[in-house]
Amino acid sequence: HIVELGLPPKILDAYPHQLSGGMRQRVTIALATLLKPRIIIGDEPTTALDVVVQRGVVQLLKDVQRKLQNTIILVTHDMGVHANIADRIGIMYAGKIVEEGSTDKIFGDPEHPYTQYLINSLPKFGDKTPRESVPGSPPSLANLPPGCPFHPRCPHVKEICKQEMPGFTQVESNHKVACWLVGEGEHGKAA
Repeated sequence: HIVELGLPPKILDAYPHQLSGGMRQRVTIALATLLKPRIIIGDEPTTALDVVVQRGVVQLLKDVQRKLQNTIILVTHDMGVHANIADRIGIMYAGKIVEEGSTDKIFGDPEHPYTQYLINSLPKFGDKTPRESVPGSPPSLANLPPGCPFHPRCPHVKEICKQEMPGFTQVESNHKVACWLVGEGEHGKAA
């Protein structure tokens, strides 16, 4: 199994401190897939890896998924990883899913203001203009504000946002968003 994943057999005799970060990630993936699980959950699988090593780890995850025909759930802040590996994306803010849809929909037509900020903050090749960041600070999970947890930072906040957490609005099949702006036909696209 280790050789199938592109790891040299001598890796079995190595200690973790003797391996690079990328090699440790590949060994972890090899161990996680040894028994051919139907679901793999990866929590920040590319954090602290350089871009080249990240690409290798992402490709390895895609190869494993294709070979095992399993489901991979990735928890990551790296939208580039989402774009390269995910079929569907759930965007969370303050522990709540605020938007869920296909990768194409999330990246091509984000509906929730937080998702819009995330997508607009991504660097664009050749574009040297500064990227916009989300204003304010995230709330304390121990002391969430009433209503939508994003409302203190939202440029399109309405009174209802401060009082009630919205339910999901089905934007299209397989694309839903929890935002008071969407269900009423206002899309309040962040700049």
